[in-house]
Amino acid sequence: MDIMQNLRQKLSELPKERLIDYIEMQFENLWTLQNNYMVNLEQRYGHELATEFDNMCYGRMSEVAVYRLRKFFNLGDDVKAAIDYLEYLAPEPGSEGQFLQVGDKKVVFKVTKCGMQLARKKRGAPELACKPALIGVMDRTFKAINPKFKIVHAMGPPDPHPEDLWCKLEVELED
Repeated sequence: MDIMQNLRQKLSELPKERLIDYIEMQFENLWTLQNNYMVNLEQRYGHELATEFDNMCYGRMSEVAVYRLRKFFNLGDDVKAAIDYLEYLAPEPGSEGQFLQVGDKKVVFKVTKCGMQLARKKRGAPELACKPALIGVMDRTFKAINPKFKIVHAMGPPDPHPEDLWCKLEVELED
């Protein structure tokens, strides 16, 4: 039996709640890799290069995820569908936020608790100036949903922010 088929068999035997726990654990594993990747790149090569590589790798991963989600869930390319895509992408553990539809043409994304930034603070590291990566990755994500999406406002570190709003992105669907 091939490795994926073996895993599918094992997962099919799990109760629903354990399967959901397993999926959440895999999200944690993904984000552990991404965060360690960023920390190590930043330490060795500096913030600018780390941000560039984050946009290249994580941005591409998001584009592929949009393609796969579109196929799996038969999602469209409007504002409501954009929120569906965002809700299916792997959330970062320890983070909280929301995706809001504002009319027919606008999506607002807010991170009110950032697990990665809070973990950095806990170990005495400075905030990661993640705004450039946020813009790069989310621009690629939204363009994969529909090329007519455009980021019209972005806020995130190094921008000053209150403790309950780490980043905010406003995206509009152009005619």
